[in-house]
Amino acid sequence: MARKDAIIKVRDLLIEFGNGKKKIKAVKGVTFDVYKGETFGLVGESGSGKTTVGRAVMGIQPLSDGAIYFKNRMAYGMSPDLFKLNIAILKNLDKMKSNQDTTTLRLNTYLEEFKRVDYKYTQSKYYDFKTKTLKEYPDGVSRIIPEGVNLKKTKLVTHKKDANLSFVKVAVKDNLKSLLKILRIQQKTLRFIDSISDWIDIDKELDLAINKYQKETYNLVAGIKELENKIWNALEKMSKIKQDVIEGKSNSVSKFFNDLGTELKEIITLHKSISTLIKMAENEQFINIALTSPSRLRNKYKNQIEQKIQKHKNQNNILMAEKYQNILELMNLKNIQEQIKKSEIFEMPNAKRQRNLKKEMQMIFQDPASSLNERMAIEQIIAEGLDNFPELYKNEDAANAYMEWFNSNEDAKAGTIKRSDVKWKDVKHFLVLQLLTTVGMLPEHLSRYPHEFSGGQRQRIGIARALVMKPSFIVADEPISALDVSIRAQVMNLLAKFQQELDLTYIFIAHDLSVVRFVADRIAVIYRGDIVELAEADELFYNPLHPYTKSLLSAVPLPDPEQERKKVHYKYEPEIEHSDYLVDFPQWVEVKNGHFIYANERELKAYKKAYNEYEKNK
Repeated sequence: MARKDAIIKVRDLLIEFGNGKKKIKAVKGVTFDVYKGETFGLVGESGSGKTTVGRAVMGIQPLSDGAIYFKNRMAYGMSPDLFKLNIAILKNLDKMKSNQDTTTLRLNTYLEEFKRVDYKYTQSKYYDFKTKTLKEYPDGVSRIIPEGVNLKKTKLVTHKKDANLSFVKVAVKDNLKSLLKILRIQQKTLRFIDSISDWIDIDKELDLAINKYQKETYNLVAGIKELENKIWNALEKMSKIKQDVIEGKSNSVSKFFNDLGTELKEIITLHKSISTLIKMAENEQFINIALTSPSRLRNKYKNQIEQKIQKHKNQNNILMAEKYQNILELMNLKNIQEQIKKSEIFEMPNAKRQRNLKKEMQMIFQDPASSLNERMAIEQIIAEGLDNFPELYKNEDAANAYMEWFNSNEDAKAGTIKRSDVKWKDVKHFLVLQLLTTVGMLPEHLSRYPHEFSGGQRQRIGIARALVMKPSFIVADEPISALDVSIRAQVMNLLAKFQQELDLTYIFIAHDLSVVRFVADRIAVIYRGDIVELAEADELFYNPLHPYTKSLLSAVPLPDPEQERKKVHYKYEPEIEHSDYLVDFPQWVEVKNGHFIYANERELKAYKKAYNEYEKNK
């Protein structure tokens, strides 16, 4: 399906529960499209966040961040605030800068301790921290560890001596986490500004400048990440060298200090380079903040840029002065954030649009019993939507349909009726009755109450309640999970029938992949709030790539007991599968032909290889 056919667009959906340190991210920046006329399957185990996504799309669940667009108009959430996003990036850069300063002190302390121990055991010299000079030990006793001695028997490796290095490792870990936050915010920002000119009338020069400086900051941050990765790897090597001593695998004191010294020197060099890059990134990020600043803060940033221009002129730095002069001129153009807010697509829905959304978007709930009011008769339950939206039955089309039905009814004793005889309450009753019989129920069921029906019948009533609103889009939240196996097929066939007849679009939520396969055009697999794989239904079943998808598929029971006994179950262990996510961040990428996956560089290479093998053998 063409991209323009998307009826629902979910962008960077974030949903959080709780407050402060107890805050839990139930959905973590999910992005996907649902195309007109398709059934989009959303699959995952209990607690994966699939129902939360469905409720958010319907406007039932408040959004912490992100936006949901319906027919290319904002439905729920809010458009990205470029200024706030850029401020968030700068805050994380500042946090990293502060971390760098503290880490520098710890590295220097560790280096001094390293020198002291090195000189002591290789030259039997005392290294004075204050004077930075070597001295002889006054007792004249040699401290040299001879070559060939098992270093496990010495005191070369102790927890006390590693305290500063342990701090460095924690600091690097914190920096990597900050980098992950920055890169995700930058990717979100770049995705938005890359397409912004399609939605708002923005000055071309301003559009190019915003894209340019956002990408420059992104490249600098990506460079910092590469250096932090190298520091992490060097720290891991140092840990391995020390672990070899603890395990009695090291017999050379000179090699021990040489190997440690090489890695330490590399860490210090990389650390200095990172500090330089952070400073450069902060300078570039200031430009991003200035270009996207709101009107109320614009003069503040203009003044700061004017100061920078004057500073560079005083230093005869003509190129930098011209650069900031160009930024100052761009800031006199229309404010981009205000243009975004005024744009029709990003405009928050007013009361009238919100009301229409409730009519066009409906939901079929997981538990048919609890979703129906026990104190209301079935006719009242189905007609409730018509009571709230009387225009659905108080119209000429509905009146004419009622007249045609009444006059063609062979059992009618009152004869025929004219348009002037039509009463709106009769039209409403007719529409409810017509819909109830369409879902396989009987006319006498109208006066009964929910507790008088089976689970399958109650779900049919729930479907009728949703369809009476004449929606174009329905979220079906596990509509068959609470039903008997024999009833499931009937309900699924009903949903398929109405989709064809009424041109409906579904999000079909389930935890059973075998069920979704037969109803969905495309399937997204969600795990702990992240969509980890998305592909066409058949493609996902014949060529699953993500280990979580494989584990879900292996859990589907086979009808043949012999095959079921022989089947190999795939156990998904994320801590093992994705152990390198700290240094090799995962991203949402397309492997090939609409098959998307959440993976890092290492995994992506393996997935592409597996995909190519599948294509060869197909």
